[in-house]
Amino acid sequence: MSKDNYLYWRVNTAGLLQEIGNNGSMSVMRKPLMIFSGLLSEVAKRASQLNDPKMNSLMARLALYEITDPYSKEYEDK
Repeated sequence: MSKDNYLYWRVNTAGLLQEIGNNGSMSVMRKPLMIFSGLLSEVAKRASQLNDPKMNSLMARLALYEITDPYSKEYEDK
C-alpha cells in the first residue's frame, strides 16, 4: 500500500482516558487509568528527548505531545 493510500488515524489519548474514567460504570478504572496516563506521559517525554521521526509521528497521532493535543494551549494545527 502506498503512503498516499494510507489512512492515518489520530486519537486524543488524554481525552479518551478521561472519558472512560468519568463514565460512572467505569469508576473502578479511574485510578488505573490515571496511572496509565502518567506512564504515557513519561513515554512521551522520553520520545521527545530521543527525537526519532517515526516515534514523533506516533506520539503526535496519539496527541501525547502538547503541540498535538487539540485541548492544549500549545496546540499547533497543521
